[in-house]
Amino acid sequence: MNLAKNLAAILCALVLTATLRAEEQTTTVRVIGISDPGRVEDFRTAVKSVPELQLMSVDGDKASAVLRYDVAAIITKPKPKPADLAPEKILEQINSLVGKASVNTFSVTAPTGVAEDKLAKVEIKVGILDCKGCRYGAYIVIAKLDGVERATVNSANRTLTVWIDPVKSNKEALIAALKKARVELPES
Repeated sequence: MNLAKNLAAILCALVLTATLRAEEQTTTVRVIGISDPGRVEDFRTAVKSVPELQLMSVDGDKASAVLRYDVAAIITKPKPKPADLAPEKILEQINSLVGKASVNTFSVTAPTGVAEDKLAKVEIKVGILDCKGCRYGAYIVIAKLDGVERATVNSANRTLTVWIDPVKSNKEALIAALKKARVELPES
């Protein structure tokens, strides 16, 4: 009986390994960290340094990217369980790789699925945005909030532009988050 169990376990492991090796996949991700057009090239550079990923395309305006990967390269456990192959676990691994490559200035998540025509555009005047770090700081406060689809920072007109799901967020919530993080907001 033990021999049958061992053979079954070995067969399952071989099938799983063969399946992993044959599973090159493509996924669309939401990119957090593309705060302005110049950051698109930074994202390209970060992903290029990750041998497990291939950047197929990046859309800076929509803060999204299409990545290709081989499941076996992403899931590095010697004996992965079926739960390790779940899409959310694979996305966690991809996010970890992108984070390490970019010193955590980029992260990736699943697209929210909110239709473009359902998003509300909100513009908020922000104080000093002279350096890349200041722009990124103001951006990141907003980018990870629930209901925020994407955001950009324009240093020329000192404006933070945010596309939100109006069911989940609003301008007042964005301003409150900026104030809490002590981002300078001009008196209006």
